[in-house]
Amino acid sequence: MLNFAISIEDQLETVQQAKAFLHDISVENYQLVLNPHFISSAGTHMRHILDHYWALKDGLNQGLINYNSRNRNSSIESCPQTALGEWQKIESWLTDVDHLDVDMPLNVACETSINKTQNTQTQSTLGRELVFVASHAIHHFSLLAVINSLLGNKDEAHFGIAPNTASYIRQQA
Repeated sequence: MLNFAISIEDQLETVQQAKAFLHDISVENYQLVLNPHFISSAGTHMRHILDHYWALKDGLNQGLINYNSRNRNSSIESCPQTALGEWQKIESWLTDVDHLDVDMPLNVACETSINKTQNTQTQSTLGRELVFVASHAIHHFSLLAVINSLLGNKDEAHFGIAPNTASYIRQQA
């Protein structure tokens, strides 16, 4: 039987993965850009992930989630401890958001073209956007895992692996 409820515990798993990564990376490796394979550092990816969580949190009161809102060149990009503090705030917020209606209607704004400025607005719900930000984070975690691997480091076994892929792996065992 399928369970389609939004689980804050599942959301917190994503937070725990981010925090574990940040505990294990040096400041130097966090800031390093591995050209030509990457144009961004691990810190830039981590800041980008957090931007999406903050856009969701900050947009709840207005009913408009603006994923174009970014915090580029902030200390989150250069300091893993600062990013860790931000993840702790997200963890606290996710615990508090548990009382909200996951079917709460929201409008979502984001750019959709790389060739021109094209802002799009669409309707969504809090539950759908929670699923999106976690999935988006995991996608970037996979890039962070590649960066870490290229640096000769290892991550925990499931870091950057999509939940559906983890289920598939368990079924194959």
